[in-house]
Amino acid sequence: GTTRCTNCRTGNTPLWRRNPQGQPLCNACGLFLKLHGTVRPLSLKTDIIKKRNR
Repeated sequence: GTTRCTNCRTGNTPLWRRNPQGQPLCNACGLFLKLHGTVRPLSLKTDIIKKRNR
């Protein structure tokens, strides 16, 4: 089946991550959890993946 993020339910991510319980998280939610120690609020969810100019 299709992997879905446990937090925001997206299936569109450049990289799948996992939470400490081993559940799949998308890249954004996984990074947010790692950085902040809390799950990403769904108010931050967008379907636009921001391209960064480096």
